[in-house]
Amino acid sequence: MSVPQKIYTDQDLVRARKKGRIVGWLQGGAVVFGAGFLLKLLGWIPAVLVLGAVGYVGYRLLAKSPKKPDTDA
Repeated sequence: MSVPQKIYTDQDLVRARKKGRIVGWLQGGAVVFGAGFLLKLLGWIPAVLVLGAVGYVGYRLLAKSPKKPDTDA
């Protein structure tokens, strides 16, 4: 059984990059629209507090300190 040399053509790669860029712009626009709607609905102070809390929790989850090895000598 032989393995093909190329799985995707150059045209496939260009199309995938273009589609990924479009999807990224749509996602970014949706986030901006959603954040604007949330700020208009709730007001600035609660939204900033919620975003701060989410950011803090995310930081704590992602920046966990490595566990120290046991040194029971």
